[in-house]
Amino acid sequence: MNNVTALDFQAMVSHWLATPVNGYLGSDYGNVLPDLLQNPLRAGGADVVLSKLRADVPLAGALPRAALNMYMIDEGPDKRRFYIDVSGKPIEVGGGT
Repeated sequence: MNNVTALDFQAMVSHWLATPVNGYLGSDYGNVLPDLLQNPLRAGGADVVLSKLRADVPLAGALPRAALNMYMIDEGPDKRRFYIDVSGKPIEVGGGT
């Protein structure tokens, strides 16, 4: 019997992050991150991203809401990094793991 591990789920989220919306013909699977660019996280942008992730990746939808979070870290005067936290493992949005 094959079991889905935490690493498998992290790989699913990384794949979703690397796939733009409509990246697959006939499917709206993929991240909506470009929509987040000019909106602060406080405006609900992070909720939209996480809701889309839950809709596109069934395993993400089955997890408790607290298992997925999105946050940002400012670095220097002009750099901001976004992360999706998957059960304590941060995955950088637009970057590596």
